[in-house]
Amino acid sequence: MLVVDPDAHYIEDHRELANYVPEPMRTRLQKAKLGHLLSNSTGDRFMSGRIQRPLIKSLEKAPANESYGLQRPEDVPAIMKFLGVDISVQLPGKMLQLSTAQQRDVAVALCEGFAQYMIDQVVDPSEGIYSMIIAPHQDPERAAELIYRFAESPGMCAVCFITQGISPPLGDRHYDPIYRAAQDVELPIVYHANGASIDHFPIRGFQKFLETHTLGFIFYNLATLVSMLVQGVPERFPRLKFSFQEAGIFYIPMLMHRLDAGYKKRRSEAPLLKRLPSEYMMDFYYGTQPMEEPNDIKQLEMMFEMIDAPNTLIYSSDYPHWDFDMPSRITDLPFLSDEGKAKILGGNAVDLYRFV
Repeated sequence: MLVVDPDAHYIEDHRELANYVPEPMRTRLQKAKLGHLLSNSTGDRFMSGRIQRPLIKSLEKAPANESYGLQRPEDVPAIMKFLGVDISVQLPGKMLQLSTAQQRDVAVALCEGFAQYMIDQVVDPSEGIYSMIIAPHQDPERAAELIYRFAESPGMCAVCFITQGISPPLGDRHYDPIYRAAQDVELPIVYHANGASIDHFPIRGFQKFLETHTLGFIFYNLATLVSMLVQGVPERFPRLKFSFQEAGIFYIPMLMHRLDAGYKKRRSEAPLLKRLPSEYMMDFYYGTQPMEEPNDIKQLEMMFEMIDAPNTLIYSSDYPHWDFDMPSRITDLPFLSDEGKAKILGGNAVDLYRFV
């Protein structure tokens, strides 16, 4: 059975990434301390070492002053073997705070440098190793230029928005150059949420990582889905495919029903939509991680039924983050057919991403 993991994270060494960005950022990155490239607001994912996760042998040699080990290109095949996946899509690790960067030139330089570094050093389609073009939303025109530039590079399988704190929301026409470029080069759009801090939402002042991690991913996916649907992105760019990652699955049917109820009463506010919002949402894909763990598995089974899971879900590990999921989260589900497991573990990802 083919297993695809489209949400693995490459914990980039920013000293190496520095070689791919212009001055003066190059010198600043080279001299920066190890750790987070951009800071979170509510603390450390690993609780200063109290939360442990399995590490492959090479990562156990990471410097002691690291919150978790940096990765090298040669680590990726070992990680894939550890997880048992055939295709791995490597997203940034430290750059997940990118969306909060206000300086357009910094955002564009980091995205450009990351793409070139991954192409030069990490991606290898012959070994099933891919990455995505990270779109610097701060400058849509230059983001589009990056998409056109890197789209034909072997191993780039999608265009990714890191959605934390993006303003205006991602249905706004401000981002049309990015959507247009992705549609032109026939790459899907992946919305990757982040939950380390939610200081850009109206609710401020959370004190604990547990609070922001519980809500952050969901908030960002909810905000993105509502904005891009009501503003008619799927109708404005009908050849685009969409995926939402890192918020579990229980939020999906809730939003379907809430949007449908509101849309039936206020259709004039979403004039581009030709169908119910839930019908568009059933065309999208959703990463499974971190899958909820109800005590009564019938509740999980009901969620799978409500979202037609065999045709909408894509297994995701989120490795090496602290709450990653192994493929056994899917293979162990007693209510799912072998065909459904195969589609979630690999078939749907092959349909969505460009693996060439």
